[in-house]
Amino acid sequence: MAEPFPLYVPPEARRLFQSESLLRRFAQTARWDDESSLLELHGSLGALALTRALGCHLTVIEPDERVADTLKERARLGAIGDKVAIKHGPVAAVAFAERAFDGIFSFGRIIGNTAAVAKRWRPNLAFNGRLGMTVVVRVGRSPSPKALEAWAQRLGATLLTPRDTDLETALETTDDRDEAGQRALRDEIELHRAAPTAVSLGFVVARRKEPGEKPPPSRDGG
Repeated sequence: MAEPFPLYVPPEARRLFQSESLLRRFAQTARWDDESSLLELHGSLGALALTRALGCHLTVIEPDERVADTLKERARLGAIGDKVAIKHGPVAAVAFAERAFDGIFSFGRIIGNTAAVAKRWRPNLAFNGRLGMTVVVRVGRSPSPKALEAWAQRLGATLLTPRDTDLETALETTDDRDEAGQRALRDEIELHRAAPTAVSLGFVVARRKEPGEKPPPSRDGG
C-alpha cells in the first residue's frame, strides 16, 4: 500500500533541483518560456529560480504555512514577487480552471504515483501542456526483486527505468551547446549503464495528449 505523499526527500537531494543549468534543461525539454504559466505542487526554491531565469508566471500550492511565507519573501527579495502567486493550503483542496497552465510540476518532492498525478491534473493543463514530476527510478542492470518490491509498495507503482537510447537521442537533438552540460549528461548515461543495483531520483516530463491524436514526428519532442 502506498504511503501518504509527499514522501520525504533528504535536503541534499532537493538541492539538486536548484541548479540553474539543470532547471534550464527541464524547461527546454518541457518547452516552457517567458509566456508560460506554470503551477508547482509543493513549493521549492528551484521553482523561484526557474521563474527568475525564464521570466514566466508561477503559481505555487504549499501546504506548510511557514514554507509558503518563506517563498513569498524569497520571491520579493528576488524581484519576482509580481510573477509569483503563493497559495497556502492542501494541494487537493485548491481548484483551478481547466487548461489554466502550460506546465504543472514538482521539483525535489515525490508527490505521488505518476499515473494518479497525471490523471488528477490533466484537466488543468493547456493543450500540449507538460507535466513534470520528480520520481524514484531504478538504475543498474540486475535489480534486486526485494528492493523493487519494497519501493513498489511504498510508491504504489513499479519503478521507472531510465532508457539509455532516449537519453542519447535527447543529447543529440538538444539545443544546449554548453560543453560542460553535454559532458555531464554523457557521464550520467554511463553511470546508469555501469551502476550496481540501486535507486535514484529522476525528473520525467510528459505532454498532455488528446483522444485520437496521431503520434508526433519522432524528433518533435513529444
